[in-house]
Amino acid sequence: MRAIVAGLDGPHVSERSTKLSPGRLSADRFLVTCQPDVLGRDPRARFGEIGLSLGCEAAAVERLVADWDRVISVHLGCDGIDPPLFKLYVEYELGRPAAGVPDDTIFLSAKCRPGGEVNFSLYRHLPFPTNGLEARVALRDTYAPDVGALSIAFADRVLSELIAPKARVDVMLVVDEATPRKSFDINLYRVETPLNRHKGALKALCEGFGMPEATRQILADGEGTMLGHVALGRDATGGEFVTLYYAAEKLGHR
Repeated sequence: MRAIVAGLDGPHVSERSTKLSPGRLSADRFLVTCQPDVLGRDPRARFGEIGLSLGCEAAAVERLVADWDRVISVHLGCDGIDPPLFKLYVEYELGRPAAGVPDDTIFLSAKCRPGGEVNFSLYRHLPFPTNGLEARVALRDTYAPDVGALSIAFADRVLSELIAPKARVDVMLVVDEATPRKSFDINLYRVETPLNRHKGALKALCEGFGMPEATRQILADGEGTMLGHVALGRDATGGEFVTLYYAAEKLGHR
């Protein structure tokens, strides 16, 4: 995947992430976002080639590119666990998704290990909340049944520490089509909140998950960068998790 990203000829954005769950940390993760035309003269074909080269099933690749005229950006991700988990996303304009998915779908993603089964997820826009204050209400009143107590406490503290709590905060509901996995993605990029500002909340989360040493590792990895978004929920086995995205970097921009 890194070789594919290195071959992109045009503007793209890269960000790193760390996924935390009780007793487990996955830090060798990245996500790259670009416009379709950055992929080359025939973006649809090139995106399909990338999927196949990563060991994604042909039928899954075809689904991703089926309504290519509606795709406004693409995302390439990797979780460097062994074996690696590759992620391919297509993004749609709100209200104009691919056929066969809910109208509020923003992203359709396929996750796979080389030669393994492909799992699709839908990232669905939520009209509420629209800012940090509303997001705290949603955490308490809506998300709580699907999110663990430590995750709720972490996200609530982060939201309470925002410099501009009334600034725009977007939230997506993320659901797997074939597993019970369910999460909420809280986008904080428009708020511009430094990762280090939330070191107390992070310390409490890492200690609660039994990994106190992870706090220093994450803060060092994201030193001087913004906390971009937070995903929290339950994985396919019902286990609690939190993923932090940070260190967004513009590359290939002239």
